[in-house]
Amino acid sequence: MMNVREIAERLEILLELERKPVGVKLVYNEKEYRQYKGRELIRPLSYCVAVKSASCGHGIKMTRKTGGCFGGNRALGLSECNSEFKDGTGGHRLGLYASPEIAAGVARSVPICTPDTYGIIIKPLWEFERKPDVILVVSNTREAMRILQGYTYSCGLSKGFNLSGNQAVCVEATVTPMFTKELNISMFCSGTRDKACWKDSEVITGIPIEKAEKIMRGLLETVNAIELDERKREIEKGLKALGDLEIEIDYGKTYFKTWKKET
Repeated sequence: MMNVREIAERLEILLELERKPVGVKLVYNEKEYRQYKGRELIRPLSYCVAVKSASCGHGIKMTRKTGGCFGGNRALGLSECNSEFKDGTGGHRLGLYASPEIAAGVARSVPICTPDTYGIIIKPLWEFERKPDVILVVSNTREAMRILQGYTYSCGLSKGFNLSGNQAVCVEATVTPMFTKELNISMFCSGTRDKACWKDSEVITGIPIEKAEKIMRGLLETVNAIELDERKREIEKGLKALGDLEIEIDYGKTYFKTWKKET
């Protein structure tokens, strides 16, 4: 059974990441909130911007008073859903949907936390005192592919994909994996790309903590089939430094190059 730090260390070895994997934990009372270390916000900040900050190494704690995005607050249970969200008039007025009916259908379909969240802990995964609810990995599309391959190796096809291009970090990457217990990938949304200034090439993957070890195992077990020799050397070096080289690295082979030679 891996602890949080072990999961974080292996993610950073098995994936080529420019940002730190982020853990997110929703808490439901002040006592639980105080059990986690992190910088408490003194003014409102959007949840997605807090995630960006955590991916750069900063630990952040926010509450109902310091959640700075109405959509993120609603999704994460820091505030209630208003009638305009439920009946679709709000989404339609923003120009995101062809009709209030379509907007209302989306509102009924997307997972939303009940409005009883006291606060949210958002910080680099390795800093977590105990397991978070969700792990967020910001990467390029190639490394997102590797996460998918790791998941598929251990679990088969994911049944939890939920993408709309809206409410990306809060709904698609955080709340959806919490509810479905399945992997979800988001291309980000216009709001977070503007506020948090993500790179155009970046995407975000939400991993429910219940699936984290299986994905780690899948990433490890597919190294020989997928990675080229240069990456294999880097991965072998990193795992040896941890004293945790569980597989024999097979150089000079991948499934796609071996397949070409055989055919």
